[in-house]
Amino acid sequence: MRSTITRTLALVLFALPALAGPSLTLYTTDLGLVKESRRVTWQGGRDTLRLEGVSTRLDATSLRLVPDAGRLARLAYRWDVASGDGLLERAIGQRVRLVSRQDRVTEGALLSADGAWLVVRTDDGALVTLARDAMQEVRLARPESGLSLRPAIEAVVRDTRAGAGEVQLQYLTGGLSWSAEHTLVRTGETTATWAAVVQVQNTTGRSYTDARVKLLAGDVSRVPTNEMMPKAAMMRVSAMADAAGEAPAEQSFADYHLYTLPGTVTLRDRESQTLVLLEPRAITVTPRYVYRAGEGGVRSKLEFVNSAKLGTGAPLPAGRVRCYAPDADQDLQLTGETNVGHTAVDEKVTLELGTAFDLAAERKTIRDQRVSDREREFSVEIRLRNRKTVAATIVVEEPTPGDVEVLKSTHPAQRDEANLLRFTVAVPAGQEVVVGYTARQRW
Repeated sequence: MRSTITRTLALVLFALPALAGPSLTLYTTDLGLVKESRRVTWQGGRDTLRLEGVSTRLDATSLRLVPDAGRLARLAYRWDVASGDGLLERAIGQRVRLVSRQDRVTEGALLSADGAWLVVRTDDGALVTLARDAMQEVRLARPESGLSLRPAIEAVVRDTRAGAGEVQLQYLTGGLSWSAEHTLVRTGETTATWAAVVQVQNTTGRSYTDARVKLLAGDVSRVPTNEMMPKAAMMRVSAMADAAGEAPAEQSFADYHLYTLPGTVTLRDRESQTLVLLEPRAITVTPRYVYRAGEGGVRSKLEFVNSAKLGTGAPLPAGRVRCYAPDADQDLQLTGETNVGHTAVDEKVTLELGTAFDLAAERKTIRDQRVSDREREFSVEIRLRNRKTVAATIVVEEPTPGDVEVLKSTHPAQRDEANLLRFTVAVPAGQEVVVGYTARQRW
């Protein structure tokens, strides 16, 4: 057995640096697709490659390696010391020295190890069961010489010819993600600018130098990982291979949108970077004010159509939106913060900004009469006050469950959806407008 291992290790080839920077596709759900090329030197016949410098959160089931010569016979992901559990599992059958918290020493061959217990056969042949949480130190007397101290990919390639070569490597990994941060700046009552940046995070345990980066916007479905698979790939996984400054460019891709960052980017491990997604673009906004019965205050909203003429003209990825407006000194102040979902071109965007300070509403029921066991007639009065220096249009929403008939009203009633009445009311600056209606409800 040892001679076989020695012959195998003698054929191990350490990959040279990548031919070019890797290609990365980042998703918004802690997922990345990595593609890269590695230089190798073929010995000829049967070669075993060892490729280090890969992610510590690599999904071993997604591994794919394509050599430029020969046939891929075996592919494995190894990281023997990713955790203490993984190291102990590989040490079964070897001699160990265990020291408890009370400094009691036990030596012998490790027979089994799980999350709670260690089983050791001592030199006199006795079996000893030791609680894991009672151990202070576990020492391996003769650890395996071929332990993988760093995450690495091992591949066996057959029928190669001696000389320089290249392999294409591809895998999915956790630890790569991006999120959009949008900024809206009011420049007038109905005008604003919209800009967007992306926050890119790398927690894969490795850096990606001069990478070509694409960002995929959309919710990608994934099958839950089998819990029996190693976390952070702490043990080897094998699979048989088939024997055969400028704004990013944006394009539709399947049911998603793909943004390609210009040039190359270096993503260092444990680092978050901010990259420009959309330069500021002028948009046309419509202020909306909504008062809903049962809710306090008048809610402030901004709406715009994301078209080439009125909006950004580009698909907007989901993310946080911060809204700013200039004060009397023309200093920008935060006026609200909300979220926007994935928004295609020509779709309407509605931003919830909070409660309007200069608009007020008071509602009261002035009459409520029971007509029969299944019918009532009621009258409502809503006073709307505008303390702004400009006129405001307030939409009054009245939830009305059941069969409701409006008998009379001061303003036209709209029923765009079931169980909801809407009144659109123009309130001049500095004035008060009273909205009243009488309705009959049946159930």
